[in-house]
Amino acid sequence: MSQISRDEVAHLARLARLALTDDELDGFAGQLDAILGHVGKIQAVDVTGVEPTGNPLTDVNVMRPDTVEPCLTQDEALSAAPHAVDGRFAVPRILGEPE
Repeated sequence: MSQISRDEVAHLARLARLALTDDELDGFAGQLDAILGHVGKIQAVDVTGVEPTGNPLTDVNVMRPDTVEPCLTQDEALSAAPHAVDGRFAVPRILGEPE
């Protein structure tokens, strides 16, 4: 027995403002009916005594400690740049942007 009718699919399509052809309505009705059948099988499974799990991982906000590490100075970082202007990397213009 079908769980969703073609008329119900047409109603849902109107609510979603979808313009569906007759063939699409028939196809979607069959597909949605199959989906609802699978959902029904899942709902029929006996889960008595089974604890729900939202996330099997128990670790929360695992991060490394924040430590200050030595890094390059501005001059060292720019030393290998092909071109630098005012302490910044200079790159060619793109998309005809003005200078």
